[in-house]
Amino acid sequence: MSYPLSKVDWIEGINLDKLRTGRLKRAKEQLFEVRKFGAFLSLNEWNTRYITSTYTPLWTTPNSGLRYSLLCRDADWPIIYEQGDIGYHTRRFCPWLPAENVKYAITGTGWISRIMGDSAHQAQLKKFVDQIKADLKKHGVLNQVLAVDFSDPAIMAALDKEGIKYSMDGYMALLDARKIKLPEEVECLRNICSISDAAFDALRGSIRPGVSENHMMAQMMAAIYENGGEVVSGVFCTSGPTTWPNLRHWTGRHINKGDVVYADMYNASWNGYKTCYYRTFSCGEPSKATVEAYQRAYTWLYDSIDVIKPGVSTKKVAEKWPSGPKVWADIGVKNEDMTAGNNWAHGIGLTLYEPPLIWRGCSLDHPMTIEQDMCFAIETQEGDHEGQGVRIEEVLHVTRTGVEILSKWPVKEMVVCPI
Repeated sequence: MSYPLSKVDWIEGINLDKLRTGRLKRAKEQLFEVRKFGAFLSLNEWNTRYITSTYTPLWTTPNSGLRYSLLCRDADWPIIYEQGDIGYHTRRFCPWLPAENVKYAITGTGWISRIMGDSAHQAQLKKFVDQIKADLKKHGVLNQVLAVDFSDPAIMAALDKEGIKYSMDGYMALLDARKIKLPEEVECLRNICSISDAAFDALRGSIRPGVSENHMMAQMMAAIYENGGEVVSGVFCTSGPTTWPNLRHWTGRHINKGDVVYADMYNASWNGYKTCYYRTFSCGEPSKATVEAYQRAYTWLYDSIDVIKPGVSTKKVAEKWPSGPKVWADIGVKNEDMTAGNNWAHGIGLTLYEPPLIWRGCSLDHPMTIEQDMCFAIETQEGDHEGQGVRIEEVLHVTRTGVEILSKWPVKEMVVCPI
């Protein structure tokens, strides 16, 4: 069932309280029950959002040091250390956090520390560690292991100097928490897929000879924002010669009759949840070779989707894709490391890449096990041996018996835009 993006008093919609408390519960399980840490210090924006359900301007991400959070074993909610005066709004807008849990951040960690000069950096580091140490002591976990989710040599040295024991396993703990999606998270992904469909519709309506890639990008971006989404750092369309191999960017070239155009709604976001979602279009009728390439990519995609269910090895999925060197010699592929990003699948949620990763370069020899309620994007590509290529991708939710496809734009055949 799909719920409206806007909340009204006569439809429950997405229960955001369940989203907040459910995410925090999963994080606590991995940090404190599975790994037995005393506390978790996050400088990673998306981990901080996962445990605090707070939002920050995009210029403070990721790992900037402008804001961070601390979750202690005995605490109901984490502490959020906000950048500058943004904490004023956090106290107003986030009533689930006790007011005393919203504190100010010490500006001087992460990348921001490198631009203030060495003496200022050292002074700010001391204040940062003293701040964290005081809150660890207040919660009675100062002598327990502190999990962290970032690697900054200066911060590590400062923690060592104060005798604070820490583990870099905090990031993996949060990945383990985030790999299984709550029902509310799945609904967020449904919503951003729907918004992406509006962008594809805008793209379809703009494809015609003489139009630039910049114009098509503008139509897609407008559709995303008009429908309640945002773009974190992504979304592109490419056309003609840059479709093979995939440039993963746009050039501003103007479209000609017979050009392939494809777009990726990657890092388009709703309520923080991202999508990665390709579709391929043609300006006028495509060539026979392009149609055949599309059919190969479609077969590879759905042959792999058809085997996905809980308990299946990612190796079984990757085996449905051909050897890169055998099919892509025309673009110089000699080994699977040269196919990274092509014919693969990646978990998706608050970030573009979460467990699992499925790819011949890793899954044949180092398989993972697919679990119920994982969500991931799965994508294939192929060239037509005439200088163009095609790319398609679905977003899916692993159910008890198989998969639910969250991406709904038609995929069985390439979309032909008449001219």
